[in-house]
Amino acid sequence: MSERPPSRPTAARFVVAALDHGAALLGYAAVPEPAPSGGGWRRLYLKEGGAEPLAAVGADDAAWASLGVELRAPRDRAVARASVLVRALAPYEVALDLDAGGERLGPDAVVRVALRLFADGLNPAVVREAVGNLLDAASQARRTLGT
Repeated sequence: MSERPPSRPTAARFVVAALDHGAALLGYAAVPEPAPSGGGWRRLYLKEGGAEPLAAVGADDAAWASLGVELRAPRDRAVARASVLVRALAPYEVALDLDAGGERLGPDAVVRVALRLFADGLNPAVVREAVGNLLDAASQARRTLGT
């Protein structure tokens, strides 16, 4: 994402503002990132003390965002344990991307554990619940991947 959310008043702009507000209440600071090459926006949420960073992505014209945790893992381990990881994360009802933007030929994969949050009803309580669920799922993913 560029230095600020989309300039026209869109649902995406509302989603970014709601995520920023909800994350701030949890002690996270929003860090705009360059727009993804395929379009849309991306934000990183950081918290002092070594807490798990969060990453949000979305399309400029979408009324939702994908909020997630991105984990680095050896590519061969992520592939070998993919089915075990899917079963381990099923209770969390999260989406799983085994190679979210990683270098396709690199030794590490970026495993993304995420939830889709919609503009309708997006408030601090929803963000709090989503973050809690994501952090629990990320912890399980780390145990499963042995990272």
